[in-house]
Amino acid sequence: MKATLQIKKLFEHSQVPETANFGDAGLDLRTRESVTLAPGKRALLGTGLAFGIPYGYFGHIRPRSKLAAKWGLDVLAGVVDAGYAGEVMVSLINHGEDTVEIKAGDKVAQMIIQESHSDLPIVQVEELRESDRGNRGINDSELRLR
Repeated sequence: MKATLQIKKLFEHSQVPETANFGDAGLDLRTRESVTLAPGKRALLGTGLAFGIPYGYFGHIRPRSKLAAKWGLDVLAGVVDAGYAGEVMVSLINHGEDTVEIKAGDKVAQMIIQESHSDLPIVQVEELRESDRGNRGINDSELRLR
């Protein structure tokens, strides 16, 4: 049996998400509220929707390319687990230089449904498998959180 994505409108005016074009990866999420977002500020916006994501999958909320490129809007925190049945919220931050007006009904983010691998068995080991990269990464103390 093929898995399906269930969507429940929590408010009459909520809009069921859809892709803009055939084959697009993300479902466009619209906000149910208006907000003015000054540079450096963030807002948590309701979508008015709850999702029945099948087990073995999760929703990944990502920025909309146009809003990111034009205004510097980005998404904070973006995982919707299969077991979550409440309203999906979008946490936006304005990294741009201008204040952005967002109106109820505007497309503010996109959600990509992805396969989850959280059901993999967890095994504690003394040593990890070898790799070409090893532990090389960002080790600069200037970049660490203080």
